[in-house]
Amino acid sequence: SWPRPGRVGMVGVGQLGSAVTGNLLRAGLQPVLYDLRGEASVRHFLDEGALWAASPRELAERCDVVMTGLPRPEHVSAAMGLPAQEGSEVSPDGILAGLQPGAVWIEHSTTDFNNTVRIRAEVERRGAKAVAAPVTGGMQILKAGKMVALVGAEEDVFEQVRPLISLSAPRIVRCGDFGHETVVKILTNMLCAVQDCAMGEVMMIAKKSGVDMKLLFDAMRISSGNSFCWETEFARVIDGTYFPDFTAEMMAKDIELGQGLARKHSVPMLMHGQVAQIYDMCMAKYGKDSGSTIPVKLIEDACGTALGDEKTREAFKDWTYTTELVDGSYTIVHKNYDNPYDSISHKLQK
Repeated sequence: SWPRPGRVGMVGVGQLGSAVTGNLLRAGLQPVLYDLRGEASVRHFLDEGALWAASPRELAERCDVVMTGLPRPEHVSAAMGLPAQEGSEVSPDGILAGLQPGAVWIEHSTTDFNNTVRIRAEVERRGAKAVAAPVTGGMQILKAGKMVALVGAEEDVFEQVRPLISLSAPRIVRCGDFGHETVVKILTNMLCAVQDCAMGEVMMIAKKSGVDMKLLFDAMRISSGNSFCWETEFARVIDGTYFPDFTAEMMAKDIELGQGLARKHSVPMLMHGQVAQIYDMCMAKYGKDSGSTIPVKLIEDACGTALGDEKTREAFKDWTYTTELVDGSYTIVHKNYDNPYDSISHKLQK
């Protein structure tokens, strides 16, 4: 079978890379790992059978598949060994220096469109193949191996890597030309950012109007105002964590990438320009590592009122969720939660 154990590598073992690594280990693929933070940062994976590479180049030399899962475009470029200015020599320690002919590079990062296309050209120049496969759906779902992958690749390459991508993201959407998957992923997070900024305002209006917060959550779930963010992040507002699996800095980065696309195509950013400013305020006040739903706290602080209360926290204390695709749409399935709509809901088939 392809790839053989010990022949698939992961560069970047943060939240995204850790989840993918866990899925590779469960499949018995003995992934090779590299992370700037050093070998100690992945010790728990090494204890489970993963292998360590001393540099991105060494990892690429040992692997038939090289995956990247890094926070920003410049981090991906650095790992690849791609110089800032075109025409300069690639780094001798980067992935490109060790990439083998016939190997496949899979990009799981949410990164810049132009940067991804540029790296693809360098990968193919070395006789390797490129696949862009950013994932979406939430870190909790990625860890469970149920993520959605937005994929751009040539047909033959796509069929080759589909089983590997499916270990983490079995729900795969082909996005046409290479690079389009990156555009779709950026736009997905831009819409989530708007919803995160809007949630606090509507929740606070309800709170000050005396509306029960659990009732608000449940009513919105079956109304036209529902969204993925509402269903999965409401509980993180109530418990005061503000969705820590995805940081404000990461969300701001995706908005920045979207603004770059907007400038390229002369699209006004009336809404997202304001959203970008809100995230800048949040990072200045609460820190870059605060959760991506942190704009809600701006409203709480401005009003001097916390949205969470003991009664609502009790309702969500054991809450979690999973997801299903139902008639082509992403559906949140709530677990360990008192659902008042059981009697009028269609049940998913087991």
